[in-house]
Amino acid sequence: MPLRVVIVGAVAVGPKVACRLRRLLPDAEITVVDQDRFISYGGCGIPYYLADEVPDETQLMSTSFHAVRDARFFREAKGVTVLPRTRAAAIDRERRTILLEDLESGARRELAYDRLVLATGSVSVAPPVPG
Repeated sequence: MPLRVVIVGAVAVGPKVACRLRRLLPDAEITVVDQDRFISYGGCGIPYYLADEVPDETQLMSTSFHAVRDARFFREAKGVTVLPRTRAAAIDRERRTILLEDLESGARRELAYDRLVLATGSVSVAPPVPG
């Protein structure tokens, strides 16, 4: 049975990890989950998009060869399954499963994993400093 890897987060690090794992583990089943519909985009380009200097949001998700890095691209070019608009609702570390919720239909299902990568980014927290 091939190694099952689930990656939560598909903006920058998640897709990069998926592609690297594909090269290192060619037989692995790799699934990337993200609650947004846009995946693998350059977040640093968002100010240019907002300023209308980048007219089409798919340009933020395009390779240098103008291929849009969407779920189809990852499936066909990289052999990676991407589940956009899917939320990781819960992780059961003991059973090695993740509960997924389809944000379009509300359907829920479990997905088993051997390795789990959390690539959701972070929010900075300023600790309270007395005084």
